[in-house]
Amino acid sequence: MNFRTAQTLLRCYRPGKAADSRVDKAVKFAQEDPELSKMLNEQTAFDEQIVEAIHFIKPPDDLRKKLSDLGVKPGAEKGLRKQIINPAVITAILGVLVILGIAVFFVMDHIEKFPGREAVEGMMSAAVKMSPSELEAVSMSTGQLGDWFYVRGYDGFEAPPDLAALQTVGARAFRMNGPMATQMNGPLVAQMAIGEGDTLRCLVFEFHASEFGVQLPPDADWKVLAQDEWVGAIRQHGDHCFLIVFKGTKADMQDFLKTLKNPPTAASVPADATPPTAPASATTPAPAPTTDSK
Repeated sequence: MNFRTAQTLLRCYRPGKAADSRVDKAVKFAQEDPELSKMLNEQTAFDEQIVEAIHFIKPPDDLRKKLSDLGVKPGAEKGLRKQIINPAVITAILGVLVILGIAVFFVMDHIEKFPGREAVEGMMSAAVKMSPSELEAVSMSTGQLGDWFYVRGYDGFEAPPDLAALQTVGARAFRMNGPMATQMNGPLVAQMAIGEGDTLRCLVFEFHASEFGVQLPPDADWKVLAQDEWVGAIRQHGDHCFLIVFKGTKADMQDFLKTLKNPPTAASVPADATPPTAPASATTPAPAPTTDSK
């Protein structure tokens, strides 16, 4: 198996579907090649988006009745049946469905994109790579962290009402690269670990939108975005952006956001939506806040 052969066979791979032995061999080959592995991940993600877009296509509510009415016309049944099974008619119907699916996909893709999304995805990547030791152990609600972040250099911290009551078990103020960053001094980001005891529910980031070029409709609903096995939800209020991150799916995040409209409970995040390991307990000495980009 060489690179070119594996690249050709990978186009036939569909997750969850039985594959030819040569396709399976190409997948194993791709897992050991960074370029092919990236191509396979992008192909799989694109296929999933197309399937999701097609699922948004709903036939008219009265479609069954219309077909029934056509079927009862005298002498028309035979002709209609011939038309339906005509390969040209079937091809035309499938073509229309594919075009509608692609149109829905591009509309959804446009809706999900926004200025500064790359910076937000960078924070989600930082959440994946971070170590619990990078957080300082704290025990207070997010609404009480204003002074805590102020003495660590993050000015103007605020917690929206639906996040203010969440219990924090760890926090830090760190610097990340952004459009306004210099070589020695990037913009500060406030990060909180939400949970109870050793159980971590999610990570919450707060940052100044202008420092990262993020532009979202002010005070709009949470915008949900996925990155690999992680999911995030972001919202903007004034120049402040709030980003919730944990390991899970978009459906998991939608369920979690519903709990924010009511007093949060320990079961807010599904059991299979696993955030990173909880930070060290309050009895463990915590390191000073980092100043380098993670």
